[in-house]
Amino acid sequence: MDNGILIQRHGKIMEIRLDRPEKLNAVTPHMTGAIATALAEAASDDSVRCVLISAVGRAFCAGRDLSDATADEDARAILAERMNPVIAAVYECPKPTIAAVNGPAMGFGLGLALACDVVYAAASASFAVPFARLGAALDCGGHYLLRGRVSAGRILEMIYSAEAVDGSTAAAIGLADRCWSDGELGQRVFELASKCAKGPTLAFLHQKALLRKVQTMSLREVLEAEAEIQGELATTEDYREGVSAFKAKRTPAFRGR
Repeated sequence: MDNGILIQRHGKIMEIRLDRPEKLNAVTPHMTGAIATALAEAASDDSVRCVLISAVGRAFCAGRDLSDATADEDARAILAERMNPVIAAVYECPKPTIAAVNGPAMGFGLGLALACDVVYAAASASFAVPFARLGAALDCGGHYLLRGRVSAGRILEMIYSAEAVDGSTAAAIGLADRCWSDGELGQRVFELASKCAKGPTLAFLHQKALLRKVQTMSLREVLEAEAEIQGELATTEDYREGVSAFKAKRTPAFRGR
């Protein structure tokens, strides 16, 4: 597509693919706008039960396309108006989100991947904070999203060195959740996406929301929140279907309600 994004539906899975491989999927304003539109559609469409973010070519996303960058540009406005809303939309998406990182993920690409619930990386993937080479700072939610996965020391090492972390190392330190061979990545991502799409998405949503808050909660507060969630879910169609399927020894057919 002209906007550099491919939107593909695989049953109840929406795949958002960055499709500007000749530029390592560096994003333009048209691309960020298209991603935001697709995410809004996914959030409001009950037939979408999982969102997969992937990329065409040998890179996931090299960040923002800097070909038209100028020294006196309004960097704050560019982030606030074009990029930050996309990162927030991914992070706040009410559906399960999965990133398939097939190559370099830098800048906006790093934030886009880490804003997803689950990050699967290929062996050829790399995660980098290259801003030291530009005299700029980590952005697109990187301070928050990285700190949720790795130590402050590791983040500062990435900032200071501007060196990339490869896929296997990323998985070993928790920066990515899994590392697969390049040939396996697509299959493994779709296996998980299919499980998400067939699963109790309403229950997933509650657990996702609670996990985002547990670091500021006491154990007793978490126990109470879990009890409230369980009580609410017990009144849903999905819960009744799950219990019925369990008793009948059949696969449940969840509907997200």
